[in-house]
Amino acid sequence: MAQNAGRARAGILIGAACAGNFLEFYNFMAYAFFAPMIGHAFFPGGAGTLVNLLYALMTFAVGFVMRPLGAVIVGRFARARGQHAALMSTFAMMGLGSFLIAATPPAASIGIAAPIVIIFARMLQGFSDGGEVGPATDLLYSAAPGGLGGVFGTLQYMTQLLGSLLAVLLGLVLSLTMSHDALFAWGWRVPFILGLVIVPAGLFLRSLAAGHAIAPHRHPASSPEDRRAVRKVILFVFLAIVSGTVSTYLRSFGVSYAVSVLHLSPATGMAAMTAGLAFGALSVLASMAFIARYPDPTGMVIGVTLLTGALSPIVYHYAIHHPGLGSQMALNISMFALSGFVMSSMWKTVLDALPPHSRSFLFGVIYATAVSVFGGLTQPAVTWLIAVSGNPLFPGWMMAAMAGLGLFSYLRLQALQFQKTHAAPRVTAPLKTGASS
Repeated sequence: MAQNAGRARAGILIGAACAGNFLEFYNFMAYAFFAPMIGHAFFPGGAGTLVNLLYALMTFAVGFVMRPLGAVIVGRFARARGQHAALMSTFAMMGLGSFLIAATPPAASIGIAAPIVIIFARMLQGFSDGGEVGPATDLLYSAAPGGLGGVFGTLQYMTQLLGSLLAVLLGLVLSLTMSHDALFAWGWRVPFILGLVIVPAGLFLRSLAAGHAIAPHRHPASSPEDRRAVRKVILFVFLAIVSGTVSTYLRSFGVSYAVSVLHLSPATGMAAMTAGLAFGALSVLASMAFIARYPDPTGMVIGVTLLTGALSPIVYHYAIHHPGLGSQMALNISMFALSGFVMSSMWKTVLDALPPHSRSFLFGVIYATAVSVFGGLTQPAVTWLIAVSGNPLFPGWMMAAMAGLGLFSYLRLQALQFQKTHAAPRVTAPLKTGASS
């Protein structure tokens, strides 16, 4: 009986943590997938398709600027008022940002006010996501069954995939059932309107979780050596998140890449992205099962990451020289599936490396800072590089570089954990109470 109650409690807490992350990435990826249409609606003065897309992606990047501020302010709010109050406030802000994007008239109707409102909505969403990720990820870690906190923390990434999958599925349906003009005129608003339906359900789930709150971690006294060790860990956690962030936004650039760079139809880009996200989600599930059974997957991580680095330029080259649904499927499925299979190992290593008493705050700030600097700029930067150089292979080389950075960070964190586990205990010499003999 008690075991069933414990499972129900864990399920409620995990569901509450996942709901906000799902909505956040649904909204974020809906914006990324429909960036060509959003650029057309709110930034119509560009000189060409790539310029309009660049304006839209720069607005996409604005949301990331607010993430560190959200992580710090909401993180402190969570410490003072608790995780529940923090997660309720971030969820409400997410919903408001989605409403503003869905309801704002195009620039042709209200002029400069349109992009201003969209920029504000993206800033609000960025602030909420920055505040959301730390408490939500720590909640997943703490609510997991014994010893599996790092594995269940992967659900933070899994909900990113599922939110993105729902967004691109809607995009695929719209691109197949609507004319090109209707999709660019108003069809792109439909995913944001439907996203508002998630808000009441998420608020209810999070209010239900309030009765199952987890006691906060006690803050033990730390020595100067402990603090130096934490600072070293923070560096490699940051690099690991940078690697994952840039790779994630390179993959999610797939629809815009297909439409604006390779000049394929939106339906082709959406269909290939749907397949990639579906295979990615299945790969993450396989990764979670693997790491739960084999606690030391270092060999697998090395092999899969090296394969990713070697394969990335090849599949991008194939997509460029043989544009179409088949090459887009090969590109998206390979990149999402390979990354998904190492994800549980990466997340477990990152979360286990952080001290329990400050995991929520540290992870939130590190994650928000890395995503703010690198995630927000990835898609505008790669668009600019392609536009300036005329070389559409840049994403493939960037993906390979990020695979190398991710593997380096993973191995360093593993080494630091090993050193911590096998460190000799500090011995304090007894005080001399008498004369030496």
